[in-house]
Amino acid sequence: MTARENLLAVLCLSLLVPLSARGAEPGIPVLDDWFGQDKALHFGVSVGLAGAGYAGGALLFEAPEARWISGAGVALGAGVAKELYDAGRGSFFSFKDLTWDVLGTATGLGLSWAVDRLFFQRDGGVPAAQGSGGGLPGGRRPLLTVSVHAGGHPQGMPGNGRNDSVMLLLLGGCW
Repeated sequence: MTARENLLAVLCLSLLVPLSARGAEPGIPVLDDWFGQDKALHFGVSVGLAGAGYAGGALLFEAPEARWISGAGVALGAGVAKELYDAGRGSFFSFKDLTWDVLGTATGLGLSWAVDRLFFQRDGGVPAAQGSGGGLPGGRRPLLTVSVHAGGHPQGMPGNGRNDSVMLLLLGGCW
């Protein structure tokens, strides 16, 4: 095993340690239903955290699998931490909440991957900025032009001197 695989195995096993250290199973209230309001919150927050973790992984790492791992780690780490916090303050560890965290994490990672694939990567794994078109629809390339004569009257007549500053125009490449 490589050092990276060893580290991942240790991290995964460290998540199991708090679960094995639990004492007697506290009574789970009847009000902890599968579709309660807190389940929607767990799902939504996990979607957002998984997306943020995936984006952070995309900024920090080149490997695509590191994006998935960082997104899942952030979202599931927060979900498990929240349940451990609840258990520590006298409430209970809800596996139903954790299930919704897992579903939200999977949804957030799937959406993040789709956005990443659609806007930032090409078929061969080449980033869209290096391919043709820079990721813009229709193969357009962004073009930065400088014009000292962009000011003035809209019909091309000379202006009054107020708009003679240099203007930067970002054109979509279709002109």
